[in-house]
Formats: sequence, C-alpha cells, structure tokens
Amino acid sequence: MQLGVLLSLLSVLLASQGVSFSEKSSTQSESNSISNNLIFMNENGHEIQMGTDYAICCDIWEPGYIDEYSLKIFFYDPSSQTSFWKLFLIVENITVDTTYSFPTNGSPFKMFLIDISNSNQLSSNTTASSGNITITTFDCGPPIRVSFTINATIGSELGDGPSVHVSGDFSCTIYSNPAPFGCRFSM
Repeated sequence: MQLGVLLSLLSVLLASQGVSFSEKSSTQSESNSISNNLIFMNENGHEIQMGTDYAICCDIWEPGYIDEYSLKIFFYDPSSQTSFWKLFLIVENITVDTTYSFPTNGSPFKMFLIDISNSNQLSSNTTASSGNITITTFDCGPPIRVSFTINATIGSELGDGPSVHVSGDFSCTIYSNPAPFGCRFSM
C-alpha cells in the first residue's frame, strides 16, 4: 500500500476518534541555519575579515588524492576582496564530543585559510600550528549538521610567514548547498 493512501486512511481513522494531525509536505523547503562566531586574528592583533558566502556539503574530500567521504566547509568571497577558510572532516573518523589537537598531520580533519592582505597560505598541518578543536555535533544528514569550538593557531605554509589565531564557535544546519560550484572544492 502506498504511503499516501496509508496516511489518508490513518487520518480518517484518527479523525473519527477526535484526533487530528498535520503532515509536513515533503515539498516544503527548509532554510539553512548558520551561527559563525569564529574570529581570525593576525599576529599584530588585527581581525582578518573572511568571506561570508559558503559551501557546506558532504562528498569525497579530493577525488583521486584523498578519497575519503568528508564534511566540507568553505567560507569565501566570490569577488576575492576578503580572505577565506576551509575545514574538512573525514566522516568515518570523527567522533562527536571529542577534542582534536593541532597540528593535524594524521588527524581526521584539516583547516586551511588564505589571508589576502599578505597572500599568506596557512594550514593546520604545519608544525607552527597548535591548539585544539572540539566537534560537538556532526552528521552528514540530510540535513547536514556540524558544530564545533576552536582555539588554535594556524601556521603558514610559506616558510617564515605569520601565523593566524582562530577562536570561537560555529554551528550549522544545512538543507541545501548554495554554492554555484556545488561540492567541487578541495584544499
């Protein structure tokens, strides 16, 4: 029996008993929800402005290179006027309510950012990285849900380039990825 017919019959039966319910239509769209309270500071104590457009999705990290199913977060500016950051979390290796340390070599996650003010490329894999991230919610859904707190220094990939400190909390519930390039991005 089809689900729609079964629900109709159930509705009639419940109505005859004085009980009513409403079924949420599968065509109703849910809206994405993001709370991004991350602060990126350069070594001089100045805040680095990050892009506010985003791509958040679950897919292969980087096909042919890192063939791991991952939750991928990318905050960017399509006009390239502000800096950007990315976070990749390997789905099968992340445990909720776990704190992970920096640097991230061999860890189930990696953070990468670009500071456009000085063209600095930074990665959580560098030996100058330190600190930690605690993943408090993690689900590829649908919807995608992730939340974390972070207090870390991300080291430069450019030799003696300056580090960036990132701190704060982030959480989101994503029903649809708004990025025009979909989930086709990597480190």
